[in-house]
Amino acid sequence: MRRGTPGARTFVSSIRTVTPESRLLMQQIRVLSAADVRSAVDMPEAIDAMREAFASVSSGDAVVPVRVGLDSGHGVHLFMPSLLRRAATAGVKVVSVNPGNAKRGLPAVHAVVLLLDPETGRALAIMDGTWLTALRTGAAGGLAADLLAHADASVVALFGAGVQARTQLQAMRCVRAVREVRIVSKTGASAEALAEELEGEENLRVVRTQDRSAALRGAHVVIAATDSPTPVFDGALVEPGTHVTAVGAFTPAMREVDSELVRRALVVVDQREAALAEAGDLIGPLREGAVPEDFIAAELGEIVAGTHPGRTSGDELTLFKSVGNAAQDVAVASRVLARARERGLGTVLEM
Repeated sequence: MRRGTPGARTFVSSIRTVTPESRLLMQQIRVLSAADVRSAVDMPEAIDAMREAFASVSSGDAVVPVRVGLDSGHGVHLFMPSLLRRAATAGVKVVSVNPGNAKRGLPAVHAVVLLLDPETGRALAIMDGTWLTALRTGAAGGLAADLLAHADASVVALFGAGVQARTQLQAMRCVRAVREVRIVSKTGASAEALAEELEGEENLRVVRTQDRSAALRGAHVVIAATDSPTPVFDGALVEPGTHVTAVGAFTPAMREVDSELVRRALVVVDQREAALAEAGDLIGPLREGAVPEDFIAAELGEIVAGTHPGRTSGDELTLFKSVGNAAQDVAVASRVLARARERGLGTVLEM
């Protein structure tokens, strides 16, 4: 049937007609780009959202199944759902990690987040999850540092110089007055770029070094945000009273920190079940017999809620190990959607 014929016009007209009854069956979904996500929520608000997320996980308010991973042969696709009952929001993040993408000129990580109305089941928004993942991971580390690092912590040893390392440092600077950053990275270009960005800032000393022992000496906070399969520093050299955040390793085969550090530290995790299923940093020491079965002291949400004290002495070495969970993504995505509605961000589509 040609479009010029009367029959074709009638057909096109009929499919464009939206009756009151059919509109009730349609749903509006807001599509938000990476730029929309960036402009909607900043790091301080993301840290606040992490307080909500972790408290929900540890109180049982959140439903957070252990993520499902599918190996494509080129990388891994992770499916991460969550329901936050008190916040009345639900969603799922789908994230793909493909190391070979660098050869294609593409980011190694791609992600999207779908938000749902838990009462009606309607899709509310779909948004870029790549920046959101970096933001919420950084915010989790910032919250952990706020709860576990000394109040006057000012020297940071940063292992890694990629996106995750940058957001960890950004969050750390939101909760503590950082005066010195020591960057240790195997990738010279990214470390140089980060150092150049930071060197122009007032009251901040920036040091690039490959001497890992020197980087640890006198550091108040150590951040590991790399893709290394083996420990990136000697845990015996981390000084008493230091706080360590480890966020790069997210599979049983990856280990950024060694058994000695885990043995010495007060270990705090985002979620016990996920950490013991996915964190090679913790699974390794447990298999080796370096730590007892009950070596995890607390979930971060328990410290937020005050049911666990966290650091109990000035000399205590603390470790926050995060593999990430969907409650974090849904909590931040919910904030993003609220701000997007207020400011008219994104594109609203009818489906």
